[in-house]
Amino acid sequence: MLLDLTDIRAKIARAQEHRQAIKDEIGAYFNRHPYGVTTQANADYTRYSILFRVNEPPPLQRWSLMFADCLTNLRTALDYLIYAIACHEAAPNPPRDSNYGFPITDSPENFGKALNVGRLGDISTTVRAAIERVQPYNRPHEQLPPLLAILRDMNNADKHNLVRLAFSTVAQGDVGFVGEFPEGSNWKEVTYAGEIKDGTEIFAMVCDRPAPDMQYDGTIFDVTIAIFHGKRSPSDSDWMGHSEVCGLLTKIATDVRQVIYSVAGVVK
Repeated sequence: MLLDLTDIRAKIARAQEHRQAIKDEIGAYFNRHPYGVTTQANADYTRYSILFRVNEPPPLQRWSLMFADCLTNLRTALDYLIYAIACHEAAPNPPRDSNYGFPITDSPENFGKALNVGRLGDISTTVRAAIERVQPYNRPHEQLPPLLAILRDMNNADKHNLVRLAFSTVAQGDVGFVGEFPEGSNWKEVTYAGEIKDGTEIFAMVCDRPAPDMQYDGTIFDVTIAIFHGKRSPSDSDWMGHSEVCGLLTKIATDVRQVIYSVAGVVK
C-alpha cells in the first residue's frame, strides 16, 4: 500500500493559493505607483537626504494575515506527513496519540528531546533518520537562516502576535548627485537597511564640510514588501536580515515539498 499524501498535497496547494493571492495584490498595488521620494538638505548643507513618501498606504495587515495563513498550511503539511506515516506503518490500526508532529530543531540534542516527548511516536528508525537528515542543523542555507527554521519561528510567533510585513529597504535605485563639490571635501553615502515608513530617510550624501551648491538630479528607487526574519550569521550585512515576501514564500514552499518527498521516499 502506498503512503497516502492526499491531504498533505491539499495543504501545500492551499498555501500556494495564499502565496499567489499575495503576489497578485502586491503587484496591483505597485502598479498604481503608490510611493515617491522627496529631497532635502540640512541647515549647514552637510547632509543631503532622500526621504520616502507614501502616497497610498498598503494593506499590510491584510497581507500579513495571508502570509501567516500560507505558513500555517505549509507547517501543517509537515505535521500531516508524520501522522500519515504513523498510520501507514501501523495499518490497519491507526495510532490515537495526538502528540504526533514534525519536529524542527536546531541541534541533535533538541531533536532527541522531541523524540523523547513522543513527537514521532513509534515511527520506524529508517524514517526517523530521514527526518533528522532534513533538520535545520543538517541543511544550512547559503544566504538565509535554514528555511525550515524560518517556517517554524514565524509560525510559532504568529500564534501569539501577527507576523507583520513591511515596506522593505531599497531593492535597487538610480541616484544622481551633482553640483559644486568643495575642494578637498570627503563624502559618504548613507543607506538604510530597515523598515521604511512615510518620511524615512532611505539615502543620504554626507559631507565633512558645508556644500551649499549640490542637488540630486536622479532619485529613482524601487522598494519591496518584505518580512524581517533575521540574519543567517551575526556577521552578515543588515541587508541579509529580510526578504521579499513572495520570493521567501516560494523558497519555503519548495523546501517543504523537498522535505516531504525526501522523507516519504524512505517509507516502506
